[in-house]
Amino acid sequence: MDFLLYWFGEGFSTLQLWRAWVAALAVGVFASSTQAQEMQINEAPYDEITALEPTIQAFDGFGDLQIGSELVIENAKIGQILEGQSLRRQAGRGLDDHWVLAKREASLPLALATETDPPVAVVIWDGAFGSYALAGFGPLQYGPGRMRSGTGIVTILFDEAQCLFGLRTWLDGDQDNIVMRRYPEGNLDVIFWNEAGEQLADFRRYVDRGQVEAAYIQSSGSYPEIKAVTIQNLDPEGIGIDEIVYAPMCPMIVSGREAAARNG
Repeated sequence: MDFLLYWFGEGFSTLQLWRAWVAALAVGVFASSTQAQEMQINEAPYDEITALEPTIQAFDGFGDLQIGSELVIENAKIGQILEGQSLRRQAGRGLDDHWVLAKREASLPLALATETDPPVAVVIWDGAFGSYALAGFGPLQYGPGRMRSGTGIVTILFDEAQCLFGLRTWLDGDQDNIVMRRYPEGNLDVIFWNEAGEQLADFRRYVDRGQVEAAYIQSSGSYPEIKAVTIQNLDPEGIGIDEIVYAPMCPMIVSGREAAARNG
């Protein structure tokens, strides 16, 4: 697995390497501040993230649920936005209006907003996955046949900071980037926040089409800082979200150049 490079050499399974790194961290192998790097969040292959055995939250157990203000899942809660943030309507790439973030500054300590109009999200059957999926509930639409489910925002607020995050979705996009100049949020927009309410990263996809498996992980040598994740979209049909993954432990990830230098 080329993406994950560890200090412990070859001949180990991914799970063994993960456990070895965690054990090494406990005894201070990576405690030297001279080796610390500035924290960054990078895209990563979804299958390699899931191979690290993170929490995987599917939504089949919540079938046909309307979420009033929040949904409690393992070590996290799902709602619409963070307290202090606000929404605005944005015309999507289809006929539907979507919710997108207007005011991004969140109140401290971080909490999910409770004064939003319910429902903020629904769990519905999604034919793209053949299972139930989470869908943000969008603004009131004008005109027949326009969708509200999937056109809203969802935010995951973790009980403790996480080091990685991923999701599966389905995008109908595939329109020319020239058109997307009017749609800066993209077909998929994943925003990361730390405990101080500061934006850590903002990843946007514009022309993907079909099933998308998106995953993100912090750079090597950093402490977990991902306290919340916001997912918004302007996809023509809206989006459903399935099998979100997250974990609080940061495996050691280095570039090929770094690995070569360390190996002499």
